Amino acid sequence: MTTLRFLRRFLKQSRGSAVIEGLFGSVLLLGWFMTAYQIYDAFRMRAVVSRATYTVADLISRERDPIGPAYVAGIKTIFDAATRSRGDAQSWIRVTLISCVETETDARACDGTNKLVTLRSSDSTAGSIASFATGGHAAYTQSTLDAKANVIPMMAAGDSAAIVEAGYLYSPIFNIGDKALSLGGNNTVEMGLKSNLQFGEFVVTRPRGPRTKWFDSN
Repeated sequence: MTTLRFLRRFLKQSRGSAVIEGLFGSVLLLGWFMTAYQIYDAFRMRAVVSRATYTVADLISRERDPIGPAYVAGIKTIFDAATRSRGDAQSWIRVTLISCVETETDARACDGTNKLVTLRSSDSTAGSIASFATGGHAAYTQSTLDAKANVIPMMAAGDSAAIVEAGYLYSPIFNIGDKALSLGGNNTVEMGLKSNLQFGEFVVTRPRGPRTKWFDSN
């Protein structure tokens, strides 16, 4: 007898027991509570990651001394403390300095369509770029930066900004999202969030003082 046939016969039965029905109802109610709390915790953690990213971006926007790879690696400890991350295995950040180049013949704003922002070069090392990511993630190149043109706000000619990106790997409390109830060979019911959810933030912020400088030794 297949599972589907058994359930059909079960639904047609007119006999019952309050204890058995209560047991079934308790299991369903418990599963609903587990799923609801898991989804709540995921949204809570998503908000924590967002706030931590904006906090890091705000710190960089107030920085008057040059920043660099060592600074980015150091500021990630603040992000890890705010999100209670387990380090590079669970989270990463990338900081990139950009500008909207202004010349005597081109004073247009960078709108992401007619004119794109430019990846800044290091202020200390010729041929080096002002971008660094932790955890082995790739720094930006001009081509990969151009692919992000649709999420970078319009910048006035001569303006500069910092892009702060963060990634966080979230593991659900109840590891039931990858499991499904199989009825007649078809997966029909899935409860909970799938494992290894990747939360990401992309923040563009202008310096609050002088233009932020990038030194490869900092």
